Amino acid sequence: MYPILNGLMGLWRFVTAREIRVVKHCREQIQTFLDRVNAGDLFKPETWKHLTGFVQIIPDGDVLPTRVKYSAETNDWQVASNHLYAEMHDPNQALWFSLPDAVVSKLLTGRTLKILDAFRIEPHGILPGLQTIKLRGAVNIDPRRQDFFKVVIEERKRLPLRSDLSEIEKQRLDKALKVLANAASYGIYAEMNRQEVDSKVNVKCYGIDRKPFICRVAHPDVAGEYCFPAFASLITAAARLMLSLLEHCVSELGGTYAMEDTDSMAIVATKQGRFIPCPGGSCSLKDGGPGVKALSWKDVEQISERFAALNIYAPDAVPGSILKIEKDNRDPNTGEQRQLYCLAISAKRYALFLFDENGIPILLRKDMNNEDNRWSEHGLGHLLNPTDPESADREWIAQIWQRIILRALGLPTEKFSFEEISAVGRITASSPAAIRSLASFNKNKPYPEQIKPFNFLLSCHVKALGHPIGTDPEQFHLVGSYESDPQKWLQRDWMDQYSGKRYRITTTDLYGSRGTVRVKTYNDVATEYEFHPETKYSDSDGQPCGKQTVGLLQRRHIRVDQVKYIGKESNSLEEVDQGLVHSAQNVYTEYPDPRRDEWETKVRPALKRVWLSMLHKKTGLSRRMLIKARTGRARPHLRNQKRLGTIVRKLGLV
Repeated sequence: MYPILNGLMGLWRFVTAREIRVVKHCREQIQTFLDRVNAGDLFKPETWKHLTGFVQIIPDGDVLPTRVKYSAETNDWQVASNHLYAEMHDPNQALWFSLPDAVVSKLLTGRTLKILDAFRIEPHGILPGLQTIKLRGAVNIDPRRQDFFKVVIEERKRLPLRSDLSEIEKQRLDKALKVLANAASYGIYAEMNRQEVDSKVNVKCYGIDRKPFICRVAHPDVAGEYCFPAFASLITAAARLMLSLLEHCVSELGGTYAMEDTDSMAIVATKQGRFIPCPGGSCSLKDGGPGVKALSWKDVEQISERFAALNIYAPDAVPGSILKIEKDNRDPNTGEQRQLYCLAISAKRYALFLFDENGIPILLRKDMNNEDNRWSEHGLGHLLNPTDPESADREWIAQIWQRIILRALGLPTEKFSFEEISAVGRITASSPAAIRSLASFNKNKPYPEQIKPFNFLLSCHVKALGHPIGTDPEQFHLVGSYESDPQKWLQRDWMDQYSGKRYRITTTDLYGSRGTVRVKTYNDVATEYEFHPETKYSDSDGQPCGKQTVGLLQRRHIRVDQVKYIGKESNSLEEVDQGLVHSAQNVYTEYPDPRRDEWETKVRPALKRVWLSMLHKKTGLSRRMLIKARTGRARPHLRNQKRLGTIVRKLGLV
């Protein structure tokens, strides 16, 4: 995906340019482009060259990517494209988006965004001293005349035909070119390194306002050597545009999809196309029930063929469409197309399956060696194999998916042999902060028995209400030295990495006690996985999805409450989702802008208009504290700030 987008937008010209110029305040020019562009234009490669711009808007129901805490149960900020609203007369809620994202909104809503301001970037000249290089002594690239990423992809695809290379060298070169194309075409432009430091430092921040601000934070982000946020945002936005163009093509035919990922979509389709039952579907079936339209296989093939117009590669290297219909759709023995089925729980949790001759679902496997299977490990892959922790075999995850599918179809299921084993994952002591937290564990132990940097640790999940009495769930996580025998996990001491205190664990008690923690079993984890709510989206009634939501989902409608600057979190995203990180402060660095401080700009001024006796009665805070808070001489604890904010909102003062 990313190398294609680089080529379509002509970003290599920027990489080799002598300078990159910013064309400011070009609102009218970009507004005209946005007013005129349509889906047909996006199938013309030259259109993508005009997308290297950014627009400022006040959202009014436009479909835009937002980073939001969609669930009160988790601490992670999740990115999704939803209908976004803001106060139309509040200049503080004017937000900047890349031009590709503005085009996405027009494609999906049919409405053009109203631009307040805009700028675009342009390459000028070419860097002196550029020279032809030879990658691994086998691939020639002239950076002055060739698109680097285009050549890398083409030469990788041509590798099987090369007779001048040995098979082992072809394999090495294939891997090298693949990593180079994907990492260098996006990753280096987005590289931000979170600094694990113990004290706060002053940081100068450039945000969405004209002037920067100074704030004091711990764990600041430091840009990588080649970090260039303009490129990073353009590339990811263009990826969303490519998927939205595909969604538009499917919607034009009245169809829908079961799930989509960064560069793929599972389109609902049958051989001839028909209407199928689906809760929340917009179609009415003959029996009066809700349903959706399944496209025909021919419809999907024609959609795929449309994307051939965006193929930037040489035909001998990458022929046909850039949107490939997966080989899984065909029987490996006969080559005939076959019907696949999908069960999707959330964005990255899904499984593809078939039915055998007895109507029993069978998980789809890519090949006879069970490599690259077609079920997701996201949310489970961090756990050890409960039957053999030393084994990399993930068949136990297949068993969980098989049970989930059988239950969804109303078919009988059997218990897992590993249901009651405590769910344990393996982590690495990879940061100085982690090592320091293990100081009490290492105390008085001989050096060979101590946990050292990059040693493996065991980590287990605490069940709801399973924490020891008096502990804070956000500041509690059990770890232990590595042990490969599951039978010993319940018999040993575990340590809270925050406090250094030691505990025993149980899988049978309902609650935790002072010295014992109730941890999750593999059955607990599997059940939670099965009923994981997709909180980024809503059900057919427009309500946020819950654990029991089934059927066709919709984009949520959200409103801007406050603009916050959040640092990099990608190194910890999986840990948050897996429950290994519980405190937001350990995941995100937040950069508070005093000018956008809701307490100072909204809540505190509103408190002056509320009777002191009412505030005292509703919060229990002392009159002295409330007076100091209203006059700005003291700032209440964050918990009390939220309580006071709720009061002034209910009174309509904010």
